[in-house]
Amino acid sequence: MSEHENSDRDFRWEVPEHFNFGAAIDALGAEPGRPAILTEDQDGNRSRLCFADIREQSGRIANVLAGLGVRSGAPVIVALPRIALRQAACVGALKAGAIVIPVGAALRDKDLIQRANHCGAVAIVAAVEHAELIGDLRKQCPSLKHFIIAGSPRSGWLGLRDSMAKASAVFSPVQTHSSDPAVCLYTSGAAHELRAVLHSHAYVFSQRQIASRWLDVRPGELHWCTADTGATTGCGQLFGPWMNGATAFMYKGSLEPRKQMELLARYPIATLCATPVQYLQLLQDGLSSLKPAALRHCTAAGEPLNAELVEAWRDRFGLTIHEGYGQAETSIVAANLPGMEVKAGSMGRPLPGIDVRVLGADNEETGDVEVGEIAIRMSPERPPSLLLEYWKNPEANAAAFSAGYYLTGDLAARDSDGYLWFTGRAQRD
Repeated sequence: MSEHENSDRDFRWEVPEHFNFGAAIDALGAEPGRPAILTEDQDGNRSRLCFADIREQSGRIANVLAGLGVRSGAPVIVALPRIALRQAACVGALKAGAIVIPVGAALRDKDLIQRANHCGAVAIVAAVEHAELIGDLRKQCPSLKHFIIAGSPRSGWLGLRDSMAKASAVFSPVQTHSSDPAVCLYTSGAAHELRAVLHSHAYVFSQRQIASRWLDVRPGELHWCTADTGATTGCGQLFGPWMNGATAFMYKGSLEPRKQMELLARYPIATLCATPVQYLQLLQDGLSSLKPAALRHCTAAGEPLNAELVEAWRDRFGLTIHEGYGQAETSIVAANLPGMEVKAGSMGRPLPGIDVRVLGADNEETGDVEVGEIAIRMSPERPPSLLLEYWKNPEANAAAFSAGYYLTGDLAARDSDGYLWFTGRAQRD
């Protein structure tokens, strides 16, 4: 057994009684000049912000929200594109003790209204693209009281930049309990039913460990998560890498294969998290003249990764893609981690501190290579990365939580070495 595997066996979660991600950012911001984020847009405009900048901006945003009367536990929607201000807005809302609901800026109007009404959002921080939506939001979302736009003030909207300029940069993060709600992620359940996955501050805290072990991010290095800001894995570009002192990279624009490879060749991106489809596109003909400048570790999530793609990527670039498995409800729970043998096509083994089982009938564990449902055991210790609940959905909770397990609805088989192999979705009665 390797030294890495020995440390995994002895791993224990050590979640503090109180945690607020804003306080972690403030601590990083105490070191002047430490880079937090690099951005580029489709026109070639670039920006660089340090943790000290994020500390200041998020402090101002927290004061803006508090000044509007947004209290601890109040839902706040952040509907911004891939810009640094989005990150500051999420941190600022968490500092204020709010529940952050991150959604994609390109979300359709009716979907945005549906989410606002479901969570009972009291405030929305929106992109300029949503400027014309003010009438519908006021008429159809009775809980929404505060409308903030990432631009100049306009009819019905409070300008975020102007408001920040008038607010103090000093804000002491609310002392939130680790078990308090912090983030709500919207996802599709059975028959495309919209579900609100409610996570605690402990979930945010857990991303430090996941980013360190699976993403292999390191202090001072550049990490790129290509997920859309509204996607589940989009949270990975905010919580985990930053708590490990890494710098996040964001690109705002259409991410065609040639553009993605050009960015990898031009920036010293050390770690990359992308979808299997994006890795496949980067292997297409016509891109052979470009190579990543500093890439050393690759991860993939969101869909199964086949063995042929893993081998092709390794042959072209000498790098192995490390697959991870998880859901909006669980974060990453199994993965091919650095330092362990990678079985191409496998989801890897359970992460330290997460008891993953494969269950058959009557919640009994299956034998080797037998297909069953992937489940997360919640005792004796409930993983902090596991959802608190499906918010306002008792039927979904009753189906997902059973006999001390969270049932994922995904099917897999476990081999004799403990590796999981995805086979499909369970058929519910």
